Amino acid sequence: MFEVDLTRTRDEEILNKLDIVYDVGGGELDHHGNNKVYREDGTPYAACGLIWNKFGKEVVKFKAPKLDEDEVEDIFNYIDRNFIEGVDALDNGIWIDKTDIPLVHISSIISGFNPLWNSDQDENEAFNEAVEVSRAVLRNMMYQRLSVLESKERVIKAYNKRKNPQLLVLDRYCPYSEALKDADEKKEVLFVIYPRKDSYAMQSVRGENSEDKKKLPKEWAGLRDEELALVTGVPDAVFCHTGRFIAVAKSLGGIMKLAELAVQYKEENEIKESKGFLEFLRNILKKAK
Repeated sequence: MFEVDLTRTRDEEILNKLDIVYDVGGGELDHHGNNKVYREDGTPYAACGLIWNKFGKEVVKFKAPKLDEDEVEDIFNYIDRNFIEGVDALDNGIWIDKTDIPLVHISSIISGFNPLWNSDQDENEAFNEAVEVSRAVLRNMMYQRLSVLESKERVIKAYNKRKNPQLLVLDRYCPYSEALKDADEKKEVLFVIYPRKDSYAMQSVRGENSEDKKKLPKEWAGLRDEELALVTGVPDAVFCHTGRFIAVAKSLGGIMKLAELAVQYKEENEIKESKGFLEFLRNILKKAK
């Protein structure tokens, strides 16, 4: 790991002696001039983005030297879109966090390290604390994205081995959503099953609208242990979330049984639609006679 000494100053004599100058000094990594650089989607770069754009790919290669160029590009773009671009937008005066529910984002977290008006905390000490948090967030995001890329082969292998087209069974939990979306062109898979430390879980797959493609039976919602076992007939059933998107059983056999029941389950509106379709077919047949 290489070491970097950070210097916070606007003193031009000091700046002229430094290897990299950003956010001040009027150079290529200072975004305060009128000649701003813009992303293709129109978001202007701030100092954070200019630095990432210049050095980001080298950072990714340093952290994960076995990646090929496409994978480096993937992680570089992912971090820019999901971490850096929002920082740049706010730094350029673009308000991006207007929602009904207040959201905590990286810029608000980092700004919270600024010494308070009634505090005697040293400004550089606070800055260094913020740097350590930012470093951890960037590192975690990079490794999380890398884990997604590394999981694709495992997910596709499980997808090709399916016995029930509507169930994807993983031998180990890994990020599956992206690989499954690419592989499941017919959109058949409704639930994903995977082992946990001492049990097995099943989880609903989300569709294009970010809603669960199929909910777990409403009769299971919020039930645990004996209650859930009684309703489902699965002796080692453990839990079903009130949101009806995840359920747990102690054994693989138990979770597979719950999954099979969930696949077969029909909501009231599904039943009505099914009856309506049958009635439609009967009317067509009558007219044909």
